[in-house]
Amino acid sequence: MTRLVRLTTADTATGFAGRTIVIAAAVLIAVVVVAAFDLPRPFSLLVAISAGTILLVAYLWRPIEALLVLALVVLFYDTLSRDIGGSVKQLDEVATALIVLVAFVRSVPRIRAWLWWPREIAVAMVFVAALGSTVAANVPLAVWVPELMLVGKPIAFLYAVIWTPVRRWEIAAAMRVVLGVGAVVMALGIIELVFPAAFQRVFELPIFPPRGPLPTVKAVFVHPALFGWFTAFVALFLFAMYVETRRRRWLALAFLFSLGPMLSARRKAIASIFIGVCAAFAHALSFRPSRADLARTWAPVGIGLAVIILAFIPLLGSLYSRTMDRYIPTSSSVPVPRAPVVGDEPDDNDPSPQARVALYEGAVKIALDKLPLGAGLGRYASWMSRVDYSPLYEEYGLSTIPGLRPTNSRYATDTFWPQILGEFGIIGLIGYVGFLASVAWMLWTAARQDDSALMRAFWLGTGMVFAQAITESFANAMFHSPPRVYLLFLAVGAVASMQWRRTSETSGSR
Repeated sequence: MTRLVRLTTADTATGFAGRTIVIAAAVLIAVVVVAAFDLPRPFSLLVAISAGTILLVAYLWRPIEALLVLALVVLFYDTLSRDIGGSVKQLDEVATALIVLVAFVRSVPRIRAWLWWPREIAVAMVFVAALGSTVAANVPLAVWVPELMLVGKPIAFLYAVIWTPVRRWEIAAAMRVVLGVGAVVMALGIIELVFPAAFQRVFELPIFPPRGPLPTVKAVFVHPALFGWFTAFVALFLFAMYVETRRRRWLALAFLFSLGPMLSARRKAIASIFIGVCAAFAHALSFRPSRADLARTWAPVGIGLAVIILAFIPLLGSLYSRTMDRYIPTSSSVPVPRAPVVGDEPDDNDPSPQARVALYEGAVKIALDKLPLGAGLGRYASWMSRVDYSPLYEEYGLSTIPGLRPTNSRYATDTFWPQILGEFGIIGLIGYVGFLASVAWMLWTAARQDDSALMRAFWLGTGMVFAQAITESFANAMFHSPPRVYLLFLAVGAVASMQWRRTSETSGSR
């Protein structure tokens, strides 16, 4: 009987993977075919509409597969847009709007079951503060409406997942699909490491200078930061699989994927591996396990990570020195002031620490000046503050900082919390912290409430990657970043969906 169950599960997972590939292929074919017509800009939206319609049909047929395809296509947005065109980046806006509408209509009959007031009140605070500060600051309609969509679509996607029924076998199958994608990405990263010149000739992606003794690896992404984040994301789930099942193959794969952040040479990605593992360890301690059980489970994890650290000591030393020199400069390392040059930016494609620190300082000043509201949507540390260059950058003395100048403001979107505080004010900041805290509490309490080791691993892994996201958010727009946030919120939403349905069913059976 056990053998039959395993075969059935494998067959189901294979079918899930096959349907996922079919949906992804249909979306990409539609994008390529429509883009091949080389339509004028006003009509280029047809690319996103055609692919979004396919995803809506797929959602009506196979909801979880469709949501997973959307998250994975968005993960490779930048790579796809280089060959297909920038209009493909509107896919998530179209698809999310269509899917959210359908999912909401379907969920209305059970609204009392899925409403969770700590989360809903926090989300309401965020959007009330955002709109209130926007009205008070008299932000132009053409600025705040697009920014509202950019801020709202990841949260809308999260709710679409929450409103979608999720079954255990779908979770297992989705994890296999993501692991398969991760394996391909990791393999390409290793090929790039060993044969960098040949890899560059084939893929023609941007080249990034090394930060240590090894070349900087990015695989098929356009930036190594995304490679580092994604491999860390997969590694953390694999660590969770090992912790709950104690199967060594998962631990070996976790260590393999942990090399990805090291090869990307990105500090946030490296730190997030250890922070995610520490979060899982803290969660294990909360159940007061025996010392012997704790040692059997966690000693191999700690020893393996220590070995990785020792193997990459030259790289970590280089990153440490780089961090100290750039964030805590000494008198000998401070550059001589000079007049700014048009287009003059750092030449290593790395966000300027001066810009990042200045954004945090500026956000505090704006919040205090406009207490309790902020500067309004699209006015600070956001995408629209770059598109329609915000006057606040000049007002608060940021317009002369490399990466924040009118001629090149690319570092304005390299943080997350300055935007929340600067645009939404202290009320919006409290609301967003409350929203993330409610998610963290849900994940913390859910991780040991299932009798299935696989489900416990998924819930624990989701908590670990959520800790990873919090880490990333201090130095990039994590919760507004399409390549990252959709995959994260797919996992978080799946946990929430299963949680409220199980609670509802348990209450109903009493």
